[in-house]
Amino acid sequence: MNKLTTLSLALGSAFILLASCSKNNDVVTPETSKLTTKTVADLDGSTTNVYYSLSTGTQITGADTATNKWDIKFKGTSIFVNSGTSGIGTTQAQIVSSTFEALTVAPTADYKTDASGTPAISGWYTYTNTTEPQHAILTVPGKIIVVKTSDGKYAKLEIISYYKGNPNTTTAEFANLATRPASRFFTFRFAYQGDGTTSFK
Repeated sequence: MNKLTTLSLALGSAFILLASCSKNNDVVTPETSKLTTKTVADLDGSTTNVYYSLSTGTQITGADTATNKWDIKFKGTSIFVNSGTSGIGTTQAQIVSSTFEALTVAPTADYKTDASGTPAISGWYTYTNTTEPQHAILTVPGKIIVVKTSDGKYAKLEIISYYKGNPNTTTAEFANLATRPASRFFTFRFAYQGDGTTSFK
């Protein structure tokens, strides 16, 4: 093999390698979704307000309750967000009529902060009054809470139960106030999108 042939082969190989590298550099790899889902059972709000972070999936306590480290606060039947009259954060929320599974994209508009007499989150439950089961707090099916956190991330949340143990609310045991499980124990599930997009897929 002469020097000219060797040089031609070397140049040809270099050209192919360069073209291959150039082609690979043009390929855009889509960012991987950072969606996390979690079910929380019996979060105890029976004796005190409960602060919760959707980004970390943990309860917030102590001095951190005065910061923007929490997203939602449970106080009886009221659910507050960390903004406006309820906190120093910029968390916003709204109620969307959908199911947890069907809601695959968060809205981009119509979020609210807490204001005096006008919380961002309302309408997630009904109070039965004298209708059986009497004096009960029952979740409203098809009402999903969508939260835009202080750091601009999105989450969807469904309240499953207001009572300890997530009891069957159609039973005689639940209807009887003497045997009804304790209230202010929240069971809920949520999905938190950590990549900053509105996608819940």
